[in-house]
Amino acid sequence: MQTEELPRRVAEDQFYRTLANLQRRRLLYYLLAEEESTVEELATVLSGWEATTTETMQTHADRSAIRLTLIHNHLPQLVEASLVEYDSDDGTVRMVSLHSRVREIIRQSVDAERRTES
Repeated sequence: MQTEELPRRVAEDQFYRTLANLQRRRLLYYLLAEEESTVEELATVLSGWEATTTETMQTHADRSAIRLTLIHNHLPQLVEASLVEYDSDDGTVRMVSLHSRVREIIRQSVDAERRTES
C-alpha cells in the first residue's frame, strides 16, 4: 500500500472488516515490529499470546489450529486487503509499506485490547 492511498484505504469497509478479527490485529501488530515472519513463527506467537491473555496452557493442537486458520483464513484476507504479502511456497509473511496512520490504527487497536484485559 502506498502512502498516497491513505484516504481511500481508511475509507474502505474491507480494511475495517480485516481489522475486526483479534488474531489478524495481533498478527499485524507483531509484523509492525518484525516486518517479516514465517507462518510457523506466527502460529507460535499467536498461540503464546492467547495463552498469556487467557492464562491457559496452549497445546500442540491449539497451535496447529491457529496455523491452519492463518493459512486458510487470515492470511488470504490480509493479502486481499493489501496489508501483507504471503509466499505460500516458503511460508513467508511480510508487512507491506503502510502509511503511518494505518500503522497507528493497528497499534491503537491492540493497545486498547491490552488495556481492557488488565
